[in-house]
Amino acid sequence: MTDRKIGTIEAIALVLTVAINHIILNLPQDIINTTSSASILNVIFVSMIALGIVFLIAKLFEKFPGMDIFDIGKYLGGKWLQFLLQITFFAYFIFTISILLRSFSEGLKIIFFPRTPVPIIMFLFLMAMIILNKLGRTSIIRANLFFMPLVLFSILFIFIANIENFTVQRALPLLGNGVSSTFFSGLSNLFAFGGISYLYLIPPHLKDQKNYTKIVLISIGISAFFLVISVATLLFTFPFVTTSEEIFPLYLATRFIEFGRFFQRLDAIFVLIWILSMIGYLSIAFSFASDIFQKMAKLQSPKWIFSLLALLVFGIALLPQNMEQVSFLEENVYSSIMLILVFEVCLSILVLSNIKHYWINRKKGAMTVEKTSI
Repeated sequence: MTDRKIGTIEAIALVLTVAINHIILNLPQDIINTTSSASILNVIFVSMIALGIVFLIAKLFEKFPGMDIFDIGKYLGGKWLQFLLQITFFAYFIFTISILLRSFSEGLKIIFFPRTPVPIIMFLFLMAMIILNKLGRTSIIRANLFFMPLVLFSILFIFIANIENFTVQRALPLLGNGVSSTFFSGLSNLFAFGGISYLYLIPPHLKDQKNYTKIVLISIGISAFFLVISVATLLFTFPFVTTSEEIFPLYLATRFIEFGRFFQRLDAIFVLIWILSMIGYLSIAFSFASDIFQKMAKLQSPKWIFSLLALLVFGIALLPQNMEQVSFLEENVYSSIMLILVFEVCLSILVLSNIKHYWINRKKGAMTVEKTSI
């Protein structure tokens, strides 16, 4: 990153934007599909696990102040491991951008622009991403910091405004499909905390490294809260069959909100806010992807990089032939990649690096004692 350092609040908003924009799409719906009436209990459970994991990540990073996962990978296994991690994260970001861009564009076409081809909608998003990245990452982060409170308010407002439509009996039975589904196979819902992937990359870019633990706990804690109320909104408002067949189910919940004759169809306002938020999220992910690509290729920020990567994203986004394939990639492939990369590969590298750090310092200490005794 060549832009200025990121402040604590900006970093929290950056991590938040990942989970929040997945919530806007169909993350709550995916969780309800897998855990049914136990969805709220499952989300609370995986949120506690996620908070424990990010606290562990923060502690493991303490031995490597100012370093990201690529630097730590180089410390552990040399340049080859660093390069392998860079390729993996680059592919992860490009794949995520492509699938989310296609999914969000398909939803907009179905709801608002039935006569507009999906590629045109995607092209407009890509143009916005390129322009924002040319303005600099600082501009993207500031814009994201401005819109994030509006997005959080919209989700909270939808929850509160729909309370009178809630049927809490839909949360019964409490264990849904059973203990195994809720607490064991339901652990796969940790993919809901995709913002953790950014926690591995932001340490070198923070103004104050001491606030890293605060950033990880607050951002994941807020993500968990809004995930819980979003799942609760859908679970209590709609029958399971209805939500499982809808695109943008959270948008469907806005159609039930009315405050007299002059405050109807508030869904248009919410969608406008969500579009701006999605542009911010895609631009941030695109910025990280381009930054990693420049480091791998050892380039000095040539202007054509953004256009080249945008074409790559556009091509990948067009590969799925229909919405069913997009949903499969989003619900199964994305979640699997995210779980393996964030909770297995990166966490293992941090643990092994700390072990290496411990043994190196122990040997140095032993050598110092030996020289002193001589």
